[in-house]
Amino acid sequence: MSYLRIFTPCAFAVALLLSGLVTSGAALAHGASAQIAERNTAWLAAFKNRDFAMIEALYTSDGLLLPSNSPPVEGPKAVAAVWESWSELPNVEVTFGTTRLDVSASGDMASDYGWYKFEFDTENGRFKDNGKYIVVWKKVGGIWKVSADIFNTNLPAE
Repeated sequence: MSYLRIFTPCAFAVALLLSGLVTSGAALAHGASAQIAERNTAWLAAFKNRDFAMIEALYTSDGLLLPSNSPPVEGPKAVAAVWESWSELPNVEVTFGTTRLDVSASGDMASDYGWYKFEFDTENGRFKDNGKYIVVWKKVGGIWKVSADIFNTNLPAE
């Protein structure tokens, strides 16, 4: 009988502690999700407005861009320069959206998996690419920044 008197309060305390951790984890993930969504919206606006300083600011100091059929690009200036060169394509449009976002238990890293569309005009008509991406986000100084950005096409190989 004395075992139950000790066990019941302990079990209740552990359950409360765990429920607090789950709630904190869910709140942490929700906060990160909203902040990363804002950063993605800022990226799309920056590309549309040709604000490559803003795109540069979204990457960590050692940020990577890993595009299809190309070597890796390292550093925010080099990454922004690649996006700037792609912005010069005739009537270019870039859209993307998050399908799944996973936040680390520590709340300082996240992975963002989603889809993209990349289109522009050519002499032979409109080129339309679509595919998937993964972005690794790091929280640097309280701000979410892109550490690695990789994408590849869903189009069949030619």
